[in-house]
Amino acid sequence: MKKNILILGGDGYLGWTLGLAFANRTNSDVILADNLIKRSWEKEAGSKPLVPQLSPKKKIAEYKRLFKKTNLSFERADMLDYDAIVRLIKSYKPSVIINAAQQPSAPFSMSSARNSAITFENNVVGNLNVLWAIAEVNPEIKYIKLGSAGCYCGVDTNFIPLNKIDFRFECKGKMRQIKNSRFPMYATDFYHQSKITDFLSEELASEVWNLKIVTIQQSTIFGATIPENQNQKFHKLAPRFNYDAVFGTVINRFVCQSVLGGPLTVYGHGDQETGLISLSDTVDNIIRISKKDLKPGQHEVVHNYTMRISVNKITEMLGNITGNIPVAHIENPRKEAVGTLKKETETHRAVKRSHEYKNLKAQKELENLIEFASHYKKNIDASIILPKIYWKKMALANKPNRNETKKDILQLRHSWSVK
Repeated sequence: MKKNILILGGDGYLGWTLGLAFANRTNSDVILADNLIKRSWEKEAGSKPLVPQLSPKKKIAEYKRLFKKTNLSFERADMLDYDAIVRLIKSYKPSVIINAAQQPSAPFSMSSARNSAITFENNVVGNLNVLWAIAEVNPEIKYIKLGSAGCYCGVDTNFIPLNKIDFRFECKGKMRQIKNSRFPMYATDFYHQSKITDFLSEELASEVWNLKIVTIQQSTIFGATIPENQNQKFHKLAPRFNYDAVFGTVINRFVCQSVLGGPLTVYGHGDQETGLISLSDTVDNIIRISKKDLKPGQHEVVHNYTMRISVNKITEMLGNITGNIPVAHIENPRKEAVGTLKKETETHRAVKRSHEYKNLKAQKELENLIEFASHYKKNIDASIILPKIYWKKMALANKPNRNETKKDILQLRHSWSVK
């Protein structure tokens, strides 16, 4: 039987890519829904996607022209409008809903009281609306919610389990225990704090309403294309590629800086580690997860990553591909937890395939990413890559002078080019 798949956040980096892959690789009808608000947030933050973005409907028209398929559509809808979500579910009767409709930026969430509230409203209230709508219309729907591995970033641990576990610990001279509980989460910014709240809402909804839920604790994604849009002739189908300090990921920023000749601006000492997974592996894993059978009341957690790596190691990986690139360590605008333990993350069986040959695949994905960015070198605006938002609101006199930082980097770039 043909199944309908509803993807919330279908104008986003991951949402659009998932829609394209599901539509091309399955016989499902895929419905993308989005309120297009992130385009406004990007303008507000001064973000400029590397590749100019067509509207969702124009992208879908291009998909139909190139792939000769008509199973991809778009609906403009806001997750904050509960009735709109109910109408979507009743109209399209999806068997799977994938929620990637998030305000995804930690810096944005820390930039002002307004943007912190926007983050919680969009992410937390929007998620609650979807949970209630599924419970009201059809509790048999499989709900796949994009979470974040950053929910654990403030916890100093050597193991992050998938399932509920029993805890034993000593306190005030006595052994204590907590039975059958989720691993504690602690964020270092309001975006990830919203993700923790989302997770707990999903846990509650699965238990109270017997919903079928998968929370994907997503690590940092890198990559600009998948097989469907890797060829330059298909780049009109590429997702938005943010490389600025607000919405761009560390690899996106580094890749664009490397295309410009460097330097790569590392926040702080660079020993902080992040989880990584390619866009291709992320899409493959979520397609596999969508086919998984769930029982009513089952809430599964998937840690979607292939490797943990320090920021300094990322610069080395890029240097191995492009040749030596200068690196500039600048003051860290974030407050990042300094742990003493090396984290091990339990791997879900649904994503184990993506861990095979991960180093070779990462090398190839980075090469593809550098090639992609090189095609659009003229679009790169170096002025938006340096950080503008600082976690700790310091007195202006104590804040790093961004103009001075920029001057130092330009001088380093000049000296490097002379060499």
